[in-house]
Order: sequence, then C-alpha cells, then structure tokens
Amino acid sequence: MSRRHILLVVLKRTGVFKKQHNRRLGLTLGEHLTNTYDDLKRMGADEDVALGGGLHSIYGTNSFRNASVPVEQRPVIKGLFGERAERLAWLFSTINRPQGLESGDVRDWRSGEPVEVSADDLRDLRLIEVANLRDNGSKLTNYPNLERFNEERRALT
Repeated sequence: MSRRHILLVVLKRTGVFKKQHNRRLGLTLGEHLTNTYDDLKRMGADEDVALGGGLHSIYGTNSFRNASVPVEQRPVIKGLFGERAERLAWLFSTINRPQGLESGDVRDWRSGEPVEVSADDLRDLRLIEVANLRDNGSKLTNYPNLERFNEERRALT
C-alpha cells in the first residue's frame, strides 16, 4: 500500500472531506490536502515533504483554525507517516505563515515567540507553503521571497 493511499485513508477517517476549506474554489479540506501532496510530488519534493504537505493543516493553522486531529494524536500521526512528515505538519500549524516563511522570521502565531527551525525545515516549509498557496488560488507575486525561492528551486531541478 502506498503512503499516498495511507494518507487518503487517514484523511477520510478524520472527516476532512466533509469540511469546507475554500468556498471560492469549492474545495473541501481533504481535496486541498491531497492536492497539496500531489503538487509537491509534481514539484519533485521527497515523500516526507509531500506527506507533510498532505497533512499541513490537520492540527489547524493560523488561518484555518479548525483542527481535524487533536494534538494528543501526534504520536499516532508520527507512527503512520514518520517523524519528518509529522514535524513539518506540526510546524506548519504553529507558525505565523505565510508571513514568517516570507520573511524568515518564524514565530508561533499564538504567542509571538520565535520558533526554532533548521535550514532544512525552513526550505521544506516554504515548499509546502508554495504548494498550499497555489492550491488556494493565491498569487505567489504577493510573496516575492516565496516566489523567488520557488523560481530558484525550479531552476535547480
């Protein structure tokens, strides 16, 4: 069974295909999460990053506060998808994005305290944000640093 299939099964069990996510585009949260996973794979992201993107708002985010998975279930998500994918999903849920990923000043959106992220974390979170924004119909031109990051990344592949 592929990890994408496991992602779909888990997402269905959390009810995200019944949650409205983007009224303008008519997307459920489940559709958005699977679109983000698929876009990341098309962008050449490794499986852990794509899974992190496929899980990116299960714990809620600063702009989508409706958590589908309680924080107490983090060990279950980690067991199913691995430490790296779960960590990216957790970080994405806690940071002041997209602004923090645009500026590099990554903070907890609730407390305003700095969040320590490695260079790899920042790169992977930016990649997830690019896929997230694109699927939400947002223009990357509104985020020049993320747009430049995406262009530089594409030039390398």
